[in-house]
Amino acid sequence: MTDIPRITLLPVGKPDRRALDDLARDLSGMGFVVELAGRRALPQGAFDAKRRQFHADALLGLALSVRAERVLAVTDVDLYAGDLNFVFGVAQPSGEACVISLFRLYLDADEEHFRGRALKEAMHELGHTFGLGHCADPGCVMWFSNTLGETDRKGAAYCPRCEETLRLARRPP
Repeated sequence: MTDIPRITLLPVGKPDRRALDDLARDLSGMGFVVELAGRRALPQGAFDAKRRQFHADALLGLALSVRAERVLAVTDVDLYAGDLNFVFGVAQPSGEACVISLFRLYLDADEEHFRGRALKEAMHELGHTFGLGHCADPGCVMWFSNTLGETDRKGAAYCPRCEETLRLARRPP
């Protein structure tokens, strides 16, 4: 792995282009090199008509099909996983791909608030791809968010303990 992680943003469905550009800029500000891939259609069979949501694992599978150091799929549809009512995102632990949904992040948010939520969820799911688990520090971006309020309260950066874990994981053997 290079010193500066490279992230490929993969639009899935029809996420807002401005939101994607803002997220790319914000992730760059957090120390990532970011490139935007071409848009992909939502995967066939991912929609559960009874739930009126898309299965997050289907979008994760689509992200895994892209050859890149790290892929962050970004969608505008509502996601679920397992028996959870919804998820803001999912990741391949210690892997190469993750997915976030902007769908719920827009709720009761002005542009700045929405942008902060999107960055936090992206940083959180990317953290999982780098091997981080959920953190006990409620200010750390790796704190598990089950509600938008919890997302709003946590920070956008990794706490010192998670940052050190990342540093050690990226150190050459």
